[in-house]
Amino acid sequence: MAGSSKGAVVSALLGNGLLTVLKFGAFVFSGSGAMFSEAIHSLADTVNQGLLFLGIRGSERPADALFPYGYGADRYLYSLLSAVGIFVLGCGVTVYHGIHDLISPPELSLSWVPLAVLGISFAVEAYVLLQAARVVWAKKGDLSLMGYLRTTSDPTAAAVLLEDAVACAGVLVAVAGIGMAQLTGNPVYDAVGAIVIGLMLGAVAVWLGIRNRTLLLGPAIPRGLQKEVEAFLDGLPEVQRVRRVRTRVVGADSFRFQAELDFDGRVLGARLTKLVHEHHSKLDDEEARERFAADFGEQLLDELGREVDRIEAQLVEKFPRLAYVDLEAD
Repeated sequence: MAGSSKGAVVSALLGNGLLTVLKFGAFVFSGSGAMFSEAIHSLADTVNQGLLFLGIRGSERPADALFPYGYGADRYLYSLLSAVGIFVLGCGVTVYHGIHDLISPPELSLSWVPLAVLGISFAVEAYVLLQAARVVWAKKGDLSLMGYLRTTSDPTAAAVLLEDAVACAGVLVAVAGIGMAQLTGNPVYDAVGAIVIGLMLGAVAVWLGIRNRTLLLGPAIPRGLQKEVEAFLDGLPEVQRVRRVRTRVVGADSFRFQAELDFDGRVLGARLTKLVHEHHSKLDDEEARERFAADFGEQLLDELGREVDRIEAQLVEKFPRLAYVDLEAD
């Protein structure tokens, strides 16, 4: 699914780069505050999606000696920087410009150009939004949209979805503001439209910041998945109890699972009956008994190690998102 997230980000990056140029041209032509807000909005989206792309590329690097659990958190760092960019550039500059236009209203030139540019913008933003929505719907499974957004370990597609949903809404707000300003000759409508667009961007930035902070801190894996893993382990005949379970999100759909297992020695011992039969007739002196005890203990420990390795391999095969499994015999 990483490729699908990357595709959504690239589509948004290209689309918003084109819109940034068109909107700044329309702002220079019309002097509209709402159009300036839309231009800043597209610029912020372009920069932010560039950061998201860098984060995805960085997170795909394989684990090495310096970072044995990989670089998955790179995605969260760049997503957090993206959220800061939206808040500062998208929300801060836009709201400031809108308030400035309320205090010192500019002269608006009546023209169809801003509305035409906004029409093109809406078509492009709607296409990018559709691409992001397809990725999110494919990944969310049985979860509701809000449930997925609250729990996803891959914030990139969610970020594009939210940014472009606000972008589409922002275009409608800009059309309303510019339209009312041109119909009434009152630039206040245009300035209010700019402020509304900025506040919507601020709301998205705050949400993305909170979500990425949580992911950077390393939250536990989804509760439903943890219960499935524990139920699988409890169902193994050689496992008596699962203790001290610790989990962590280490990247987009990449999780770490640690636990201590109490093994049933009788089950493991029963697998060594061949060794017992081989030595049964030879235990007539102290030296033979000592040799048998040493051999039995060695093979029992080897069997325990093989069992841990086998269970870890089973978990990775059954639950592919468990990229790192660490089980200990207690």
